[in-house]
Amino acid sequence: MARGHLILLPRADYYKWVRAAQQYALHFGVGITPDPAKAADQQVVTVVAPPGGYPNEGDIHQWIKKRYPQLLVDLVYVDTQEKLRQVLEERIRAGRAYQESREVKSGEEQVARFPQDRLYLFWPTDYGEVLQPFGANPELYSQYGLPGHEGLDIRAPHGANVYACAEGEVYLVEDGRLGHNYGCQVRIRHAGGYKTIYAHLERALVQVGEQVKARQLIGRADSSGNSSGNHLHLTLKKTGVTDGGESDYPLDIIDPTPFLVYPQMEDEVMAVMGITRPERSVRYPWTRDNLAGINLRVGGSMQESDFSTLERAGFDAVKVYAHTSESVLRRLRAINPDMFIMARMARQFDGQVLSGRAWAQLMMPDLSRLIDQGVQYFELHQSPNLQQNGWRLVWDSGEGFGEWWLAVVEDIKGRFPQARVGFPGVSPGGQIPGQRLDAEVFLEGADRAMAQADWLGVNCYWHSEGEMHAIEKGRYYVRTRERYPDKLLFITEFGNTNPLTNPEVKGREYLKYLETVRETPGVGAAFAMVLSAARGYQGMTWRSESGKISPIVDVFTRKNVQSRGNLDRPAHLEV
Repeated sequence: MARGHLILLPRADYYKWVRAAQQYALHFGVGITPDPAKAADQQVVTVVAPPGGYPNEGDIHQWIKKRYPQLLVDLVYVDTQEKLRQVLEERIRAGRAYQESREVKSGEEQVARFPQDRLYLFWPTDYGEVLQPFGANPELYSQYGLPGHEGLDIRAPHGANVYACAEGEVYLVEDGRLGHNYGCQVRIRHAGGYKTIYAHLERALVQVGEQVKARQLIGRADSSGNSSGNHLHLTLKKTGVTDGGESDYPLDIIDPTPFLVYPQMEDEVMAVMGITRPERSVRYPWTRDNLAGINLRVGGSMQESDFSTLERAGFDAVKVYAHTSESVLRRLRAINPDMFIMARMARQFDGQVLSGRAWAQLMMPDLSRLIDQGVQYFELHQSPNLQQNGWRLVWDSGEGFGEWWLAVVEDIKGRFPQARVGFPGVSPGGQIPGQRLDAEVFLEGADRAMAQADWLGVNCYWHSEGEMHAIEKGRYYVRTRERYPDKLLFITEFGNTNPLTNPEVKGREYLKYLETVRETPGVGAAFAMVLSAARGYQGMTWRSESGKISPIVDVFTRKNVQSRGNLDRPAHLEV
């Protein structure tokens, strides 16, 4: 057995699955978990995958391979605990702990990966996030005679596309004027007695009697009816299940979660079902290839060794700061006339509470000078979920920062409408009392501001190569892309923070990282941390304070020169 072997079990009926896997786990010394993220630092993960077993992740194989491509994934497709026990007992007898396989037989029976004789609900929006699951918050829904939330609330900003989940006939369209809790809504009848309801729409784009296909556009999202925020409410019904005792819900309502086809599994299911994907594309406001960049020196002025390091590494992009002088900008363009230059506009509050408008006015002289020098892209502020950068002093939440940030944007755009302003990357990670507000909580609150930004910044860090591939760490930009599929992204900071990692290893990691980033549509540039630093950033600088260039540069330059042509991608990408 390989070192670092884990068996992943479904969360539903977890302890029943544990009992079925216990003898196998004890025999081979395999860890057991219901958390897919625990696979990050493993070498092998055995995934027990019954149909619909991972509703939060969808296609669990694609979910894991997308985030942890270095893993050997051993898939076991079984639909009951007893079949799992049989498969694992056979492995014990054969002395084989795992195998790299797409399907595993249980006796003579083989469980189909995507059976054709069942309902598949393709994702109804462009935003792959469930805001409120089925059955949640029973205390809120008991007043309506419901055991809990009677559907799924799926992320869908105002005006977002809403698609039919499956082929069928539209049997009801309401515009919201009748006062129904669902507001403007569309209802579709499908084969097998199934019906889907799409609620809280801004408007419907289909008519009663119309035949629709899976993933066909049927409406635009809003918060009409009994709703306090923009989203899509999806309800699934099946005729006769309430009277037949198959559902605890009235009106034939059932849980749509096991039927959902998550975005990452669409292509495979469509191929099995013989469905042609409707063509759609997103054109991001960016006309250059994904660029390799770096953040300039932190603390103090640029030195000659900084410029020589930049020239040797061959970067396409740099991130400068509000105080960067005209002479430095000229030197940067002398190194590379096509250099893309972004500016981070940030300043410490030093205990002073500044409104968004007051802050914007203080930044205007630097902003004006940089715009005069041809800089157009600006990251407004930095890591705003850190106390040192204003959290708990000027704002106490993501919502508070969003309001502050929008006030800054209003003033800047009023004077410089050509400026392309970006929402800053946050410090990734969980809550640290007195230091950092949880990144996910912060970003959830700042949603309105992020939706209005010209582009979004993302900070991505890791401590090992396994973490580099993890969506919570090095590939945090993937989560942002899933949440904002139509936004231009910039990875405003990335790097390996481990000072003990060999610099040549870091150089190879950075090349792999940039190759991976290029697979995500609409990422304008990724900026490494950091060119040099007057203090701190141990192990992350690309040259020492004595002027010695890091081996990171040698590895990066040598491979980059060889492969640059192979890494280019079109500026406008089909998704």
